[in-house]
Amino acid sequence: MKCSDMRQFGFFFFLLWVQNSVAQDFMGWPNFNSVPETIKNSETETPAARAKKAPRPQRQIDWQPWNQLRMYRYRTGSRYAGLGKWEHYVIFESRENVRFSKISCGPIKTPDILLSRANPVAKIMLLTHSGSRWEWNASLYSSQKKPENN
Repeated sequence: MKCSDMRQFGFFFFLLWVQNSVAQDFMGWPNFNSVPETIKNSETETPAARAKKAPRPQRQIDWQPWNQLRMYRYRTGSRYAGLGKWEHYVIFESRENVRFSKISCGPIKTPDILLSRANPVAKIMLLTHSGSRWEWNASLYSSQKKPENN
């Protein structure tokens, strides 16, 4: 390659470099040195920034396993409903005559429930502002049958 060819070749690259540097000065030409705020990776955010985001409402209930007692069995569950509120669930099952009284989840109370062979399942849902625990009293009761007239 001749010296004059090399000068022309170098001059050609010089022109390309000048065009590229001038093009970056145009309004609206992308600047790849910084990433816009809307495209930042959530994995690189600080823990404090992630903690400020409100949790999203859940679609499925987080059920606990069944607890078997002598007279009945029960199961509790909960899910976040959004806006700082929780849905708390309890299901009672029994083939015996069982009365559930003083049923509450935190400060919220429900009426008494009677289970029997004809009505063996009860499901309760309460909406609260906290992760409260369920409490209740259970006792056997006798079903009142009318005496038969012979």
